[in-house]
Amino acid sequence: MVLLTDVKDFLGIDRYQKHDLRNRLNLVAAAEAHILWKTRLGHHVQGNMRESLESAPLGQDGICQLGSWINGSVLEPFCEPEVHRQLSEAHRQFHQLGVLIIERLKGGDRGGAAAIFGNEYSQSLRRIIQALAEINKHLQEE
Repeated sequence: MVLLTDVKDFLGIDRYQKHDLRNRLNLVAAAEAHILWKTRLGHHVQGNMRESLESAPLGQDGICQLGSWINGSVLEPFCEPEVHRQLSEAHRQFHQLGVLIIERLKGGDRGGAAAIFGNEYSQSLRRIIQALAEINKHLQEE
């Protein structure tokens, strides 16, 4: 007889481990935090915001909660290696490009900042959200 606690998915994770991870991690909130940061940076790119932007903390992808989960390998056992790699790379790129955008803005190159913002930066956020959605989908499966 197989008990529900014995049933594991293709990654070897049982439903109670998934439930525990869902309770500890809020992947939606992590995605929202990055969307909000992109929105805020977009206001700077458009010239609608005058607050000071410092690039140093933004360039450190391990500073935010998602970065600590990625770098601490919290998510790794709960997703396919390729999804984890894609998330890690997209997240690192998101933070590095954010610094580049800020540096362009500080240097007076609003057009260059806008080009990066509208292309590579947007793509890195899209890849973060796609990877988080894939992980979240896996965690919702019973």
